[in-house]
Amino acid sequence: MRTTRWRRAPWAGLAALALLAPAAADAGMSQRHKWWQSDAVKAELGLTDRQSEDLEEIFQAMRPRLTELVESLRTEEKALAAIMHAPDAAEWEVTLQIDRVETTRSALGKARTLMLYRMHRVLSAPQRDALHELWERRRRTRTRC
Repeated sequence: MRTTRWRRAPWAGLAALALLAPAAADAGMSQRHKWWQSDAVKAELGLTDRQSEDLEEIFQAMRPRLTELVESLRTEEKALAAIMHAPDAAEWEVTLQIDRVETTRSALGKARTLMLYRMHRVLSAPQRDALHELWERRRRTRTRC
């Protein structure tokens, strides 16, 4: 039954990864955000040391690009806020800056999704199912609070 769910919604695994994956570009990232290095998560998912290493390599390979895009997005959002508060800003200027923000946001989303896709491929179907179940438990816990 669980396998059928994944066939119907192949990107559900990516959604689970997206919510459990680290923020990726935060400067003060700590180990606790790297779920693939958590002994408890590794045991629950049955991750091998090699899989954990592969996931870390994927993360490290994408981290510079994600960091760059997060910084760029923050810069573009600040510029948009400044233009929107400028009394003499023309609508075309605001529209142009909105396009810059959304283009950067889209690039960040694409890069992050590509990283998650690569991580997804490292996991077996049962591991993806277990990861999804872990995400669901955490989501329910957060919802109750």
